[in-house]
Amino acid sequence: MLSGADRAVLDESFRNAQMGREAINAVIGKVEDDDLALDLNRQACKFVQLEEKLQKEYQKAKETPPEEKLLNRTMLWGGIQMNTLLNASTEHLAELMIQGNTRGITDLMKVVKSNKSVQKEYYELAQELMDFEEKNIEKLKAYLK
Repeated sequence: MLSGADRAVLDESFRNAQMGREAINAVIGKVEDDDLALDLNRQACKFVQLEEKLQKEYQKAKETPPEEKLLNRTMLWGGIQMNTLLNASTEHLAELMIQGNTRGITDLMKVVKSNKSVQKEYYELAQELMDFEEKNIEKLKAYLK
């Protein structure tokens, strides 16, 4: 049985990893730069690994991860389509992904800070995800002009 703090941090971490993977899936078809495509594919693989790690934690606690809401997925996809309609340049795509990673870090940090009683292992998973997103931002900065 998960405490409220544990559930909040695990849920936000899981949603964050899912959203990262989904964003890359929505953008990857528009990427023309081979290096950016490679970087994004590597990031997507890591997001999947993190999702799997989090799913194992849910299984250990005999809980289920939050269901992905179709509305959220649709809004993400639609937002990316609208944002890249007139500009699908490598720089713009990198900028969108930087914004997404930044939002992910911010949202997760808020949940972690407001749930100080979270178990150490769940805190560390959230921290691993935030560190990964920070590294993503640093890599993506190379594509900005």
